[in-house]
Amino acid sequence: MARWALATALLAAFAALLLSQDGVRRQLVRYLPPVLAAYVVPLASISSADVAASDSSLSVALDREALRAYVNENSRSALRWGTYRSGLYLGVRSRSYPYFVASGLLWGTQHEDVSQLRHECRQEDRLQKYGWLQHDGRRYGLQSVEDQFNRVQLRTHYVRLGADERAGESAGGWATRVEAAHLEPRDERLRKKQVARTKLSLFYYVDLGCEDESLGHACRQALKNLIEVASEPTSAACAMPDGAAAMCTHMALSSDGAEDSSAATGDAPLRFRIDVQLKAKHSVRHSELRFSALRDTNVLNVKERLQQLAERAPGAEDAEIYLDNIVEDDSTLVVVQAIVDADTAAFEAGDVLLDVVLTEAAPGADVAASLASALPLDARVAAEISERSRAFEAKFDETFQLSDKRLDAAGTVFNESHVRFAHAAFSNLLGGTGFFYGSSLVQHDPARPEVVVEAAPKPLFAAVPSRSFFPRGFVWDEGFHQIGIAPFDAGIARDVIAHWLGLMEDDGYIAREQILGEAARRRVPDEFVVQHVEHANPPTLVLAIEKMLQQSPRELDAFLRLVFPFLERWYDWLLRTQRGPVNEPDVATLKWRGRKADDGKLVANTLASGLDDYPRASQPSENEMHVDLLAWMIKMSDVLETVAARLGLGAARTRAFATNKARFLRGLRAFHWNDELQSYFDVGDHSEDGRIEHRIVVRCRNDATGQTRDTTATPEQVRARTVACPAPFVTYLFPLGDGVGGVKVQQVFIPGTTKLQHVKHIGYVSVFPLLLKVLPPDAPELLALLAQVADPRHLWSPFGLRSMSTTDVFYERENAPGDNPYWRGAIWINANYLALDALHHYAQPRTGSPFRDDFAQVYQQLRTNVIATIFSEYERTGYLWEQYSGNAFTEATYGRGQRCHPFSGWTALVVNIMAEKY
Repeated sequence: MARWALATALLAAFAALLLSQDGVRRQLVRYLPPVLAAYVVPLASISSADVAASDSSLSVALDREALRAYVNENSRSALRWGTYRSGLYLGVRSRSYPYFVASGLLWGTQHEDVSQLRHECRQEDRLQKYGWLQHDGRRYGLQSVEDQFNRVQLRTHYVRLGADERAGESAGGWATRVEAAHLEPRDERLRKKQVARTKLSLFYYVDLGCEDESLGHACRQALKNLIEVASEPTSAACAMPDGAAAMCTHMALSSDGAEDSSAATGDAPLRFRIDVQLKAKHSVRHSELRFSALRDTNVLNVKERLQQLAERAPGAEDAEIYLDNIVEDDSTLVVVQAIVDADTAAFEAGDVLLDVVLTEAAPGADVAASLASALPLDARVAAEISERSRAFEAKFDETFQLSDKRLDAAGTVFNESHVRFAHAAFSNLLGGTGFFYGSSLVQHDPARPEVVVEAAPKPLFAAVPSRSFFPRGFVWDEGFHQIGIAPFDAGIARDVIAHWLGLMEDDGYIAREQILGEAARRRVPDEFVVQHVEHANPPTLVLAIEKMLQQSPRELDAFLRLVFPFLERWYDWLLRTQRGPVNEPDVATLKWRGRKADDGKLVANTLASGLDDYPRASQPSENEMHVDLLAWMIKMSDVLETVAARLGLGAARTRAFATNKARFLRGLRAFHWNDELQSYFDVGDHSEDGRIEHRIVVRCRNDATGQTRDTTATPEQVRARTVACPAPFVTYLFPLGDGVGGVKVQQVFIPGTTKLQHVKHIGYVSVFPLLLKVLPPDAPELLALLAQVADPRHLWSPFGLRSMSTTDVFYERENAPGDNPYWRGAIWINANYLALDALHHYAQPRTGSPFRDDFAQVYQQLRTNVIATIFSEYERTGYLWEQYSGNAFTEATYGRGQRCHPFSGWTALVVNIMAEKY
């Protein structure tokens, strides 16, 4: 009886509080009684001062200079060089700005037209397989590339040389080795075409760049004519590493640096020598080195410049490229062409080696004199490769200890194939880390979309989700990336996080997608380049920091003290801009901003959430409350509370985070829990009795501006020309065609009765409080959420947890023509990692959860399923994938990898799952 009296009193007090607010609050009161029927948790006495305490971060200046000094120290020494051009099959870059030195590789054979030169990682190249097999993030990488159309297999190596990163030395340099051999395609259709001979050209270029890499930038003036040909190609007999007779061809390039003092301010390594050596066994018909130094050329157009040099010899079927050994005036890029002509029957691994070694000159030393020790090349490179490969394997084994783990409950050990797969998955994540420099384009005022601000240029060091499709930084992905990287190299993880926080605007906003520099910008459709301040993104970086707190020693504190003000500013920005309709001292809700009813989708996208097309309320409004955002902010509050306490930042500051965590937990229970359906749901203006109709897509015009907008109409409206076009595009023009003689048709949701209510979709969002472990271990809701996870009608599949229930009307339904379902049934590994982390957590005896046996059983089977899915698809296709099919109604593709590949961002967390590193 006392419990019921307490609940009644709470409801009365809560209703009175809300009635004193605006119309939105009054509308919510009519909805509260059924939602709060089970809400009996006592409300603590919380002062308004506690709630507002964290807002004080806006009055504290961010120490950007200290943050910049932290990352610049790494850029001068340990992380000075690396395979930081993630979007290229092989690309090395100095981590200096605004001036830098970079290199890259292109290749082609007579089997493909010169238009098909390989350079940027592209799905359209349809390579049989490519990716890093080993990569330590600092000094070493080994990659395999299988190009079935050119009938060639390349193995590329990267090693840092000379510099002692432990001593902080910035001297030294790096080497790349490219090994080439004949490849017999797996595709039977290609195998039928017999190939007797392969003429391969490897184009290796060295590029002096600056700023955002725009070819017209004035900074390029300081870089012209710096690279000289120190020695032209010469050939002599030599021996391969295995002792076999070979022909060696060697040439060298050098640079004495720029006279313009501004070039030195960015610590650019512009004083260097580059030695190039091509070794080919006598089984190779012919080998030679050629070169050209090109003006007005860089990474943006080097492929096109080479294609322009192609000529067709008399009687030849195809055009070929032969560089002319000429140095153009004002050149900033030099290309070296290694030509190899070999019979396929005799063209084997180890027959051809191309070594490129860059050695920096010591400060004040003569370039030629200080670099005499760079030779002999092949022995030096081979020794480094061998040593670094062993070191990588040892560190990987020490970090992940897969030999101590088992695949399943039966005790199946991980075999050599599993371990090689884990090496590759992790190495593609770490080896996909890139360095970018440039400006973001940001729209700050949604009411004035035409006003776009170009931010000041900044650097970013980030792991990319996909080298072929997303070779740039995403803040939503980055936290997951660093969960994978931090156990192996916490220093790199800290550096990446520091770079991301360095992108923050003064008010705490971080653009969710970072498209920095012309190389990145030109790979993004124009409509997606501009970032919108109204779009937040999940603060996943705090997940990585939470893991680092568990794994790293007290030396982490200096880093935390440096970045904490930035994290706090980000936190305040999220609270301020994503505030929900309930924001009281005792309870609060949150709302993702940026949904637009007129975005042309079946249900308006929620880009800010990262779960773009996951269905939310049918009518976007200010009344919305989102489960996943509330869970994210409970987690962020918890992590920042822990950090603040660890750093001794004071009781008031620490208490502010604890206070907000309590407010959000109450909001989660009060507004989002549906007792009848035993699930958490979003809240919003929503129609449960709506229907989906097919409408004709029509075009309307704004007569004042001439601009057009597409909308939809019924067939009857189109026939009668009574289409109601939205203002100010009030003039109806015509229906759009489908390209095959008919009209373009689009699905449209027609609402029935719209009211403020729960948005009842079971999927990732409904279990987010479980995924982020924000519920106490004895919470009865946990068992209900576990039931959703384990139910084959809902999230459970033999391949992992799907993103939406199979019973949902939006399951596997496109959100617009051509928009394949994204978060509507597919299996995503970031969510599966979070689920496994949570299941593993609640299954531990130390939690005291009464449901730990249930969690342990589901955990074991889900872990086995997820590992088996990703491993089997890697073995079948050679790639990790963006997502895996969760469509139970398409048996042939169920569980198969889909969308972009290789996707070695958060999918690489399979290694953490194998190692049970949560």
